[in-house]
Amino acid sequence: METIFVVIIVVLVFLLFSSVKIVKQQTAFTVETLGKFSRVIMPGLNLVIPVVEISARKINLSTLSLDFSILAITSDKVNISIDTALIYKVVPEKIYQAAYSLDNPVSTIKALVENIIRAFVATQTHEEVIRSRDEMTQYLTVHLTEKIENFGYHIDSFQFRDIVLPKEITDAMSRVVASKRLQEAAQNEAEAEYIRSVKTAEAQKQTRLLQGEGLALERKAIIEGLSQSIQELKSATGVTSESVMSLVMLNQYIDMLRNVTNDKTGNTKTVFINPTADGMQAIMQQMSEMLQK
Repeated sequence: METIFVVIIVVLVFLLFSSVKIVKQQTAFTVETLGKFSRVIMPGLNLVIPVVEISARKINLSTLSLDFSILAITSDKVNISIDTALIYKVVPEKIYQAAYSLDNPVSTIKALVENIIRAFVATQTHEEVIRSRDEMTQYLTVHLTEKIENFGYHIDSFQFRDIVLPKEITDAMSRVVASKRLQEAAQNEAEAEYIRSVKTAEAQKQTRLLQGEGLALERKAIIEGLSQSIQELKSATGVTSESVMSLVMLNQYIDMLRNVTNDKTGNTKTVFINPTADGMQAIMQQMSEMLQK
């Protein structure tokens, strides 16, 4: 009798402990009653009916990451490899679908992502694929979100970590980029040379203007000096303006001869046809006739 009582006590204790199910944080279990799904137990202390109810499938409620590479062919027949990272998690309200819809969730989700990405890449050239990561992410989100949520999962984000092209393609693209850079450098150098030429021309123009203004002022000063000298000589000697002018021209002519003959380099190659006073007088006569015309 005592043995039966002990057995009953042991069985009761076993059933008591079997009825208690402690679920850890970020975890859930499906409960099956006699082999059929009945409910979901969440983190904390839960009670189940021993033997009749069992905790069947464990569901991870944490955010999950699925990293893998996808091989695809672009519209211009280039084989590319895309390294991806899918961040997803189970929707708490759809634990039943996550537990029973897919036999191998990771494999199924991976296959869905690969098919959608390949479909997108097939419509793009390899250059467009490199430039369109945001568009590819949007395309994947639109076409995958609804499907994956039917299985009880939600996409948090999708990242394209790297897009790998064949070496011959990357080498060709590098040569194209280098060529463009050389063209840009040549164009920049040509524009710089043009700017330097314009600045030089403007500087020369300004120099000539200043030289012209200086020469004009010099000639004006000479004319004013000659005019004053002629008036003074006329007042002092009483001779005519023509005589005074002839005297001034003779003086200038003699100064010119002195400057030419005093060239210190010894390389003077100036030849005077008639350096005498008569020659100077003939030159003055010719200049006078030109002025009268």
